[in-house]
Amino acid sequence: MRLHSIALTNFRQFKGEQRFDLRSDALKPVSLLFGANGAGKTTLLNAFTWGLYGSLSADVEHQERLVTDSVWRATATGASAEVSVEIVFDHEGATYRVLRRASIRKEGDHQGKASPEVQLWTTKADGSSEIVGAPQERILSFLPRNISRFFFFNGERIEKLVEKSAYSEVQQDIKVLLRLEQVERALDHLPKVDRKLTADIRKHGGDKASEIQIAIDQLRERESDLRDEQKFLEGDLATLNEERESVMDLLRQHDETAPIQQQKDAADRELSVTRVALESALSERANLIATRGFLAFTDELGEATSKMAEALYEKGALPAPLKREFVDQLLDEGTCICGTALAEHSAPWQHVTEWRQRAGLQAVETAWQRLSGQIAPIASARSDLQVGLGTVMKRIGDLRDRIAELEEVASELEGKLRDSRRDDAQALVSKRIDLENRHGEKQRRIGGVANELERITRDIDQKVKERKSAEVTDDLAAKARARSDMVQNVRKALSEILEIRSERMRQRLDAELKSVYKSITYKNYVPALSESFELTLHTNVDGVQLPVGKSTGENQILSLSFVAAVSKLAREIHKESRAEGEATEDAGTYPIVMDAAFGSLDENYQEAVARALAQMAPQLVVLVSKSQGLGKVVSELTPFVSHLGVIEAHSSLPGATDEDIELRGFEHPYIRHAETDYALLKEIL
Repeated sequence: MRLHSIALTNFRQFKGEQRFDLRSDALKPVSLLFGANGAGKTTLLNAFTWGLYGSLSADVEHQERLVTDSVWRATATGASAEVSVEIVFDHEGATYRVLRRASIRKEGDHQGKASPEVQLWTTKADGSSEIVGAPQERILSFLPRNISRFFFFNGERIEKLVEKSAYSEVQQDIKVLLRLEQVERALDHLPKVDRKLTADIRKHGGDKASEIQIAIDQLRERESDLRDEQKFLEGDLATLNEERESVMDLLRQHDETAPIQQQKDAADRELSVTRVALESALSERANLIATRGFLAFTDELGEATSKMAEALYEKGALPAPLKREFVDQLLDEGTCICGTALAEHSAPWQHVTEWRQRAGLQAVETAWQRLSGQIAPIASARSDLQVGLGTVMKRIGDLRDRIAELEEVASELEGKLRDSRRDDAQALVSKRIDLENRHGEKQRRIGGVANELERITRDIDQKVKERKSAEVTDDLAAKARARSDMVQNVRKALSEILEIRSERMRQRLDAELKSVYKSITYKNYVPALSESFELTLHTNVDGVQLPVGKSTGENQILSLSFVAAVSKLAREIHKESRAEGEATEDAGTYPIVMDAAFGSLDENYQEAVARALAQMAPQLVVLVSKSQGLGKVVSELTPFVSHLGVIEAHSSLPGATDEDIELRGFEHPYIRHAETDYALLKEIL
């Protein structure tokens, strides 16, 4: 999908018809628009999602006020006001024009709920337009609503991607974007197919086969119920996490509990870091013992070997005066070195043969030389092992002591929070404790469900094996059993394919995330995408991977890096499909439209993010304020800008002064005093 243009008519702040050209190319993929706070940047961002999906983001207030306020006030009672958004774009080789509009009848001062209609046209080869049926379904096939959050977003709120409550949703959305959901849909459909096939086994398979099939069906039903419960529990867990964080934020802001809660937060953070360090130290100890522990038992062995060698040297056996290989050669050739013939069983032959028994093997002597060279290093390595184990054991002891101290501190601070004299503070603490208890119960139940699912899977496999060996005399039931067995094999194969492809995609996404993040940050932090699609940051301290407490700015950079990685991987996946003849040239290509890309970032990060933005997607629309976008940001982006624009704000505030913005060496209206409040969308040529 590539954007060509957007046109707004009376859409919230944008009075009348406002149009902006968005066409770009690979060399200049960026459209950069400036707007003051409240001018309409967020509204313009939401115009894209309203035009495509008919919805606004949750942070937009007074969502029913779609029509520009001044236009609504000027509309006579009983008359209707028109509001619309038109977006022209191309997708997979075809050009489309979507128009979503609503006509709202005025019955009073407040706007009623709109019932917008959407139409979609496609442009044919001769330039004429053809209306597309089921327009909303077609748009959703281009870019599903949930997926759009990776491409249309507010930079200051994108850090929600790193919240624990978002992980399961993000994981599912990524599967859709990276074309893994087709395998999941097939897996969801197969049990229904199997149910139809096995009906004949239940009816005509005989007592034993029917009994086994009924047991399999019951296990399948229980499996389905448990998977539904698992999803429900995971959703509850995410909700509880959000509620707990909200309560924690209130405790951090409460005038009485804030100092105590801040101390407890610090203790909890250090406790978490120290536990990770302890796990690392325990792993180091285990690795030392597993790889070098045998050295602890080599002290007497080395000494005994050395004594044995000394005894052999004293006897003259080492080094051997004569090599057995040399004697064998003389016997084979039948001639001694003195020229005497060595006829078999003759006296000279017997004499040389006796020397063979006293001679030493070259291989044995070589082996001994090699072994003797290792005795001293082994002793040294044993000493190093002793020092290494002593060091790591001391670290383990110190860390355990520190954990005990921190647990005591955290417990004491928890007691102070509980003993607060303020009723509202006590209520917050009680609510947090209740949420933590419920969270623990949910986690335990999730573990129980997972264990039961494993057991049921084993039971189903066993029952299927029993069904294979059960006697079936009816031909129809025998065919049904064979087909059901085939379905089970397909299901297992698809499950393995999904698991392998999902993990492979996660690894590719993780690698791309690390690459993008490294290009932006100046800190020694490394991001990671866990198996549950949790976005984390860690740093390496003396070889120990420690988690990093993420600030708002760090969360924003981490989320932006993730979005950039998702965008790039989507293009790569579809490019691979195109190589196999399954997709058009621009398949997997989506624009990124972002508001407030630099809101929570300092100057260093603003410059780095601006430098990276042009590489984020084949097309990028950036909405910024003057304070965010001028200076280093505009300097970094200018070489990549195809369209430069201003959202010109008109304010009715008494005494409001006009303000300009300098772009490309000229002053342009930025804020203007007017009789009513509205905004104009202007391109700077």
